[in-house]
Amino acid sequence: MGRHAKVIETDNIDRRELGYYYTPDFVAKYMSHRLLMLHPHGHKVLDPCVGKEELVEEFLARDKEVVGIDVFQHKETYTCQFIQRDFIAFYEEIKQDGQLTMDSLLQEGNPEARREYDYIIANPPYNCHEVNYIKNNKAALKSLFHDVGVHNMYSMFLSAIIDIAKEGAMIGLITYDSFFTSKAHTDLRKKILKECTIHEITMCPTDLFHDQDADVRTSIIFLQKGKQYQGQVAVSNRPPNRVIFQDQLKSQLQHGNKKYFELEDIVLTNPNDNDEFIIECPDDIRVLFSEKRLGELFKCVTGISTGKDELYLSKEKKDPFTIPFYKNPGKNRFYTDNQLYLHKDFLRFDAEIKNFMVRNKSLLFQPGITCSSMGVAFTASRLPEHATYGVNANIICEDKDAWWLLAYLNSDLVTYLVRGIMIRSNMITSGYVSRIPILPMDSAIKATLEDLAKSAYHKAKENQSFEAELENINRVIYEQAKVRKETIETIKRFNENLIANT
Repeated sequence: MGRHAKVIETDNIDRRELGYYYTPDFVAKYMSHRLLMLHPHGHKVLDPCVGKEELVEEFLARDKEVVGIDVFQHKETYTCQFIQRDFIAFYEEIKQDGQLTMDSLLQEGNPEARREYDYIIANPPYNCHEVNYIKNNKAALKSLFHDVGVHNMYSMFLSAIIDIAKEGAMIGLITYDSFFTSKAHTDLRKKILKECTIHEITMCPTDLFHDQDADVRTSIIFLQKGKQYQGQVAVSNRPPNRVIFQDQLKSQLQHGNKKYFELEDIVLTNPNDNDEFIIECPDDIRVLFSEKRLGELFKCVTGISTGKDELYLSKEKKDPFTIPFYKNPGKNRFYTDNQLYLHKDFLRFDAEIKNFMVRNKSLLFQPGITCSSMGVAFTASRLPEHATYGVNANIICEDKDAWWLLAYLNSDLVTYLVRGIMIRSNMITSGYVSRIPILPMDSAIKATLEDLAKSAYHKAKENQSFEAELENINRVIYEQAKVRKETIETIKRFNENLIANT
């Protein structure tokens, strides 16, 4: 997992385990001010992972009634009413007893007291899925979060916050934003869309938490419990860096957001899609998702997982390692020499060894295209006949289709479709590749792309530049897709710095 934060010991806190990262002051001020702008007359505030109170300072300064919950006491003295307890345990008690409110849990001396919150503000923990808390409580958590699944801490916090919020309550979050596009979080997205109004999505720069040695992709999100408040959604794509972001938030508070979208324009709702949240997607790009998908035309599959590559794969072809094996082509386009050799008894290993798996046996040794699975860019190379392949996406197709498709998959447009719209992480599985929209093309266009791909392939094989071929491929694809000039410029800017923009 390439984007996990490092383990950091500060004040005897293991940040990787607790998932606590201090919200920068300018972000905290923006979030509190925006919530107060969206709902000026509320009084009661809850922060279920209050940390050092950075998100509630503005509410406290305005004499709001603030309750903060945290599993760890991060400071000596709290100004808010601080409860040191696991918020998930609180939520479990509320869910088990429908008559029990959050207030009766907090006001132990007065179980009849009711204090329904006007604002819930949070920076949920960013633990990854293997954190000990989840591993040690998996069965109970699966039961508790049966509607959205147990994938990581932030998604469980988000689901619980939605459940405890009263009708009309404002919810302000700065959170890990992998749930925007990850298939694992499909049910969480559906829950948000079913139960909440979305007022704003502002993506944060990748360096926002770098001063805390955390490399996390985050976004600020403002929701409201209930669907009746839905209007246009203020949306901002990921800015290049923290300095620009600080100016952006200041401008948004003073002058309002620059870009607003209808809700249906920021969600992929086609039958082949999973309600992904798409940020600032141009209309002429969004319409492409109504076209047929790659998986409707070709088999898009994974192959062999050895469980321990060093035992079953070799860089040299020598008995018993005699079967050509193609792994993730990485940065290679058109042609890849990332070829290894697989043990000739791999089918026997599949039958005898539990963690050695051979998928799609009938499609092995067939030609096609092998695609990158990890890394910044999305790339595709020819998969030769008589070869096997790994768990990256592989498209099985004959030469008559492989060459034009290879050109298309290496185009700037497809890079943007994959990394800017479909999946904003560095793990691109066959499921995502199979959903890439395929442009309608006549035989003449396919022939042109085939010639360009073949030329690029031979140049790549000789370690020569194929930039001229790529430029012509992009020209043909943009013309075929009827993409506007301003959209092409948007795609260029996005692709020039994928690390910062995804």
